[in-house]
Amino acid sequence: MKKFPRLSIISLAVISTFAQAKSTQKLDEIQVTAEEQVKQSLGVSVVTAKDLERNPIENDASEIIAKQPGVTLSTNAPGGARGNKRQVDIRAMGPENTLILVDGKPVKSRNSERYGRNGTRNTRGDTNWVPADAIESIEVLRGPAAARYGSGAMGGVVNIKTKSPTSEYHGSVNLFTEQPEDGKEGYTNRLGFNVSGPLIKDVLGFRLYGNIAKTQADALDINSGEDAFINNNAGTQDNTRYAGREGVRNRDVAGQLVWNITPDQKLTFDAAYSRQGNIYNGDTQNSSVLVNQAMKTSRDLALQHAETSTIYRQSYGLTHEGKWGALDNRTYFTFDQTRNYHYPEGLLGSTEGAYNGLNKSVGLLRNYRFSNELYIPFALGNTSHMVTVGAEASRSELDDAASMTQTMQVYAIVPWLKDKGRSGKVAQNEWAAFLEDNIMLPNNKTIVTPGIRFDSSTNSKSNWSPSFNFSHQVSENWKIKGGVARSYKAPNLYQSSPNYLLINASNGCPIDSANNWNNPNALNSTGSVVKTDAKGRQYTVLQNSHPKGFDWGRACYFLGNENIKPETSWNKEIGFEYENEGKLFSLAYFHNDYRNKIVSNGEFLTTIDAPAGGYDREIRASNTPDGRAIYRNYTATNVYRWGNTPRAIIEGVEGNITLPFLDDAILFSTNLTYMLKNKNKETGNPISLVPKYTVNSNLNWKINDHWDVNTSYTRYGKQKTVENAENFMHVIYSTGESLVTQYQLGSYGIWGANVGYKFNNSLSLRVGVNNILDKRIYRNAGTARTYNERGRSYFANLKYNF
Repeated sequence: MKKFPRLSIISLAVISTFAQAKSTQKLDEIQVTAEEQVKQSLGVSVVTAKDLERNPIENDASEIIAKQPGVTLSTNAPGGARGNKRQVDIRAMGPENTLILVDGKPVKSRNSERYGRNGTRNTRGDTNWVPADAIESIEVLRGPAAARYGSGAMGGVVNIKTKSPTSEYHGSVNLFTEQPEDGKEGYTNRLGFNVSGPLIKDVLGFRLYGNIAKTQADALDINSGEDAFINNNAGTQDNTRYAGREGVRNRDVAGQLVWNITPDQKLTFDAAYSRQGNIYNGDTQNSSVLVNQAMKTSRDLALQHAETSTIYRQSYGLTHEGKWGALDNRTYFTFDQTRNYHYPEGLLGSTEGAYNGLNKSVGLLRNYRFSNELYIPFALGNTSHMVTVGAEASRSELDDAASMTQTMQVYAIVPWLKDKGRSGKVAQNEWAAFLEDNIMLPNNKTIVTPGIRFDSSTNSKSNWSPSFNFSHQVSENWKIKGGVARSYKAPNLYQSSPNYLLINASNGCPIDSANNWNNPNALNSTGSVVKTDAKGRQYTVLQNSHPKGFDWGRACYFLGNENIKPETSWNKEIGFEYENEGKLFSLAYFHNDYRNKIVSNGEFLTTIDAPAGGYDREIRASNTPDGRAIYRNYTATNVYRWGNTPRAIIEGVEGNITLPFLDDAILFSTNLTYMLKNKNKETGNPISLVPKYTVNSNLNWKINDHWDVNTSYTRYGKQKTVENAENFMHVIYSTGESLVTQYQLGSYGIWGANVGYKFNNSLSLRVGVNNILDKRIYRNAGTARTYNERGRSYFANLKYNF
């Protein structure tokens, strides 16, 4: 019996689709057809090296991953913060719930970036560590089938598979350039190589690749015309400007040695080194609110196009694959280290994420991982089984002292928390075991896959993840497929660190029973005092003499929590597929019941007294009924810690169509994702800011052995921002009347086209145009325009094989 690959859902798709293949078909024809069909099968998509050749990416694999069903790019916050650093988001569960693998092994370098209060990180994610020319394929799993991969896979899994050593010496050099028509948009140049071959024929092989790339940052004034950000030398508040896309410099080198010890035993050693440095252009976590010194520092760094963040990643892996009679197994050990050098960031309210100093610090993340899987085929009665038994153990260590520097001098001292010098070290151990059985029923048409996974983490409670998937061949052409699974995510190292402290001076504090306009002492003032500010101006401060003073509009603290429940989700899907002579049509419905999402204000702890005299806070004119700002004195501060919210519901449909023409010389494919629900049940706001629908279409015409033409079109549906108030700044302070305006970005489409020419077996060229109709989105404050959609650009890709 043949071994099921690690991404077993792909094998299921091939087996169930082609179990009825006619005996007159040639084996190689069946194999090629299977590869094409599984690329758009229910719940799984595959991007091949040929796809990457036909549709070259600029610099990051996320560009083509986002063209798959159920996938989009978003930040991890419904407000769209860090909108120009969107990452892979599967079924609107957020980038933090997308598990990135390279050759089946988790990659988590993004976890070295500080996790913000709104759920975002200052990171490009983990899809840019392998250059395009080194990728053999990209597998995307969605829904219940991804649950077996454990923590972080609630949305799905992306597995980037690198090219393996070849039996003969081969190599390639690739040169790519993309030049935007608008000089304010950043260009991209990259150069890569890939060589492989035998060191000892049939015994020891190698593969080595390298890459150097640069994407220039967008101009500082790309989104605001005359750049108030630059001209505002006073360093005062500017509420109108957002930054464009940040630039990046990449350096990558990686090697692989494969030792075929015997025909049944193989040992693989991997080593990789990468450097990513940004080209800063003014982006912050709260881009429209850069104030005082934070704005000045960020402005100066942007004017210099400084490298404010430099990430060095090293990874090593040893993998053993063996066959023991009928049994197969795969065991690996990996170690990776990420050093993140960056300027210090603000940790207070609106300045969170803004650079406020020039002495770089380093955050260090180390991950150790062991995994073993055993594949056991057997027959029981008239059923065929492939049982997978697996065990995993991992340890993550983070040392980020710079993120633990927030002091408490102004608003209150948390008695159990050290004010200064808190350790930035935190670690997490995780263990898991899982069992899965792929069962072919006697009718040879139905495959059922029950499974169970157990996870335990030192930073959260243990979790059981049962799953059940099935695939049934109704007829020669029709198939139905579905599944249900409970997936989970452990808290990250910032959420679970007791030393991680964030502060908000009041405007960003949550509305709840501890902070509400209906509280007993929310509005009543018992006196006032006239004070003078630093510029000699007088202002009146309202006071409240009740115990703890005003209990609405206080400052608030957010602490890490060592005892958070893990996030969970019951993921369900059902769909059908029709296939006939290369023509494919499929439609699937998915429903995710998302529970215990971890948020910064998940658990109210207590109210603590402020230092003598309290602190004065302005209630902005926009938050008062008469449009006049007032000042109030507060004598206490609310303390929260990261905790869980009850529920969220995400549901939608995915569809695919693939149609070949002219004996497969022309291939048309399109996929659709349509969101039915995307809502946090507690707040009524979306979990992720994603389009209502996304349609991706591609037409490939292979004219002859030398020429081919490709056209593509992507249509994005409407995108809506939050509609319900969550924080103090979102309401009239005296009535609770919501000030939130739900903004909408209308639907729009992007066309692209390219032509490829193969001179001979060694040399090929591809040139093309992206965004032919020059549809642009300019990022803007207080709207649904949370990112930049680049305008028309021209690219060329020259490849030489040897």
